[in-house]
Amino acid sequence: MKSAVYVVLFTIAGCSQGVCRSIGSAPGAAPNPVAPNPGHSAAEPVIAAQPDSGEQEALGEQIAPLRKGGRRLIAEPPDDAEDTAYVAWVAAAGLAAQNKLPPPAAPPGFALRAVPGRDLWVLSEEPKEKKRRRGAAAVVLRTGAAAPLIVEAPHTFFDRGTLPVALAVFDAQRARALVVNTSHRYGGGPKPGDAAGDDEGAEGEGAGGEGAGEEGAGGETTGGGARTAGGRDHGGGGGDLGAGGGARGEKRAARERLVASLAFADVAHAERSFFLSAHRALLQSFPGIPAVQLHGFQDSSAADAAAIASAVGPGADLERLLAPLRAVVSDGKVLAYPADINKLGGATNVQARWSRQMGAPFYHVEMSRTLRDKLIEDAEYRRRFAVAFAGLATGKGQAGSDGPGLAR
Repeated sequence: MKSAVYVVLFTIAGCSQGVCRSIGSAPGAAPNPVAPNPGHSAAEPVIAAQPDSGEQEALGEQIAPLRKGGRRLIAEPPDDAEDTAYVAWVAAAGLAAQNKLPPPAAPPGFALRAVPGRDLWVLSEEPKEKKRRRGAAAVVLRTGAAAPLIVEAPHTFFDRGTLPVALAVFDAQRARALVVNTSHRYGGGPKPGDAAGDDEGAEGEGAGGEGAGEEGAGGETTGGGARTAGGRDHGGGGGDLGAGGGARGEKRAARERLVASLAFADVAHAERSFFLSAHRALLQSFPGIPAVQLHGFQDSSAADAAAIASAVGPGADLERLLAPLRAVVSDGKVLAYPADINKLGGATNVQARWSRQMGAPFYHVEMSRTLRDKLIEDAEYRRRFAVAFAGLATGKGQAGSDGPGLAR
């Protein structure tokens, strides 16, 4: 029955084989945009849910091709027209998913895919557009009933383990949306000394970051120079630019290009990116919806902490998260920023700023390498950790909740 419903939906929308591309309408335009269900706001839980044990595997299979090669890719920002079309598309898709209506047509270069056998849509760059990859985010939408929560993982290549944790939280909470990066925050290399600073204490590939092979057999490695979306090598030390006449000037120019591109590479801090556009679009579709963003830090950056959490924006209540997390992470400290620690609080996070400006709560969670390693290795521990986020969607902070409420 569920498969038949999807056949009808995608036939109506002009889609085939579960893929929706542009079908001649204005880029990003949704046919007959739908207003949110007036019976429930983003903060109103309706029914209880239980995690779907197979959802994470199914989503992992869908997301893997979208991340392939992303370890060496620096995100390119959208221009004004692209941003307008992309935001309109994601916002319209969010409302269509909520109301189980046909999905809107995708802008050029993008596609919407239904996950087989699941009430999930994946919005991403069109996989066939390999020559023009932008490092745009992958956005997952849960169709029909869902908890009012956005889960985000902006540094999955750089902060080891944040992708499986994000998938677990999205699954356990039956969250409305998941946003995952598909490009590296530094294009695959270590953090340049003259790159714009941040307060996240994140780790590079050579300092405990994700190892090669996370993308599967033949996965990208990070030795030598990383490669930008335009195909230029950088950061590899010398190389072709290290010999011959005029090499010094060429190296300086290449370095300047790299630094300029890095202004857009870190999607948690870039003032313009498809990742940020997706965040803004979801806040438009679901006013007041909370978001939680997952990050990682080296143990040495905060030796006394297993996790550091912060919250900003109207309605944000950090206690909804602290008590449940502390109940699960019993062998380490879960600290609150800035009450317990004055760093790693996501103070420069652009998604946090937009949530605050648009009247929505935003939660930022940093996890130590030791904690992330344990979450990767122990599936049951990861499940209990993910369940601890239930208070963000329901507005309650009791530990041990079986799951969130769902809103339509």
